[in-house]
Amino acid sequence: YWWIRQAITRAIAQQARTIRLPIHITEKLNKIKKVQRELTQQLGRSPNPAEIGEALELEPGQIREFLLMARQPVSLDLRVGDNQDTELQDLLEDESESASPETFATQESLRQDLEGMLSELTPQQREVLVLRFGLQDGHELSLAKVGQRMNISRERVRQLERQALDHLRRRKANVRGYLAS
Repeated sequence: YWWIRQAITRAIAQQARTIRLPIHITEKLNKIKKVQRELTQQLGRSPNPAEIGEALELEPGQIREFLLMARQPVSLDLRVGDNQDTELQDLLEDESESASPETFATQESLRQDLEGMLSELTPQQREVLVLRFGLQDGHELSLAKVGQRMNISRERVRQLERQALDHLRRRKANVRGYLAS
């Protein structure tokens, strides 16, 4: 009976992992593993994601994503090293210690104030600053790249940047408190 098999596989999917995966992902992983075993027997070697994807009519990138999800978590108490005398957690930096609640609150407040100041600019000026200084993704772009992206000249990008920065300088009292700390 198919429904008994389904109930068993769903129960295993619910209970087998430390971090539970959604049932549709678990079922897809089971299909991938089954095809992987079959291809290993046929080819005499481990199949690559493209071969698995071809068999399942999925993109190789999707196969890689599913296989990444299948990885099991590692315990922080795991003993590592030559003599098994060091725990994994001793080797990892605790980032929460470096970011105190006060620092987090200050950074969040600064971010909100900057967003408020940027909202006073024209949409074009705002986009120029965001792209030039990498405010969204951390990647700063040159005048030429910003111009290409916005379909305007490099000189126009420079003018918009100067206008926006002049406007923000007039409002620098809003951020002066952050600079002192």
